[in-house]
Amino acid sequence: MEKTIARYSLHVEKPVPERLIEAAIGLLGTDGAGAVTVRAVEAAAGTPHGSVRHHFGSLAGLRQALVRGLLLGERADSQDASLPDLVTRWTGAGAPIARARYEVMLMAMRDPALREVFVNARDDLVARLASTGVPPSEAPALVAMLDGIVLDALLRGTRPNLAPWQRALSGSAGPGSLPE
Repeated sequence: MEKTIARYSLHVEKPVPERLIEAAIGLLGTDGAGAVTVRAVEAAAGTPHGSVRHHFGSLAGLRQALVRGLLLGERADSQDASLPDLVTRWTGAGAPIARARYEVMLMAMRDPALREVFVNARDDLVARLASTGVPPSEAPALVAMLDGIVLDALLRGTRPNLAPWQRALSGSAGPGSLPE
């Protein structure tokens, strides 16, 4: 990244923790959870051996930071996007990030610390959906249904069919309250 200070253009690298998190997310989304080792992440980030331990304490600490980084990035990307646009992104150019999210779901089933972070992020998505008029008791099922549609499209390498989800949502929220 370029930064101008007093009319001089300087090359400034991202901070090491950010590079490690991005490398871990990249490995997770392309090669799976088994590829996220300390040495592989450090190599992918172009950092010296010991960087993960220095910045995160351990691989478990990196995983927690990875989950937070992944979810914060997704939240930032989704703020102004419509749900169909998000699903198109998740099953297209953003597929590695979506695959990383599904890998994290599996990791969170076995790791209580990751589970807490991930469940809180899903609760935020449920609340966002409920804010559109969907009954809070039905919003979790609609989020799970959307996850299933995205996962199926990623597995098959096809475009997602959102029509069933949109019908379920419109039946739940009532006419005219369907999020864009």
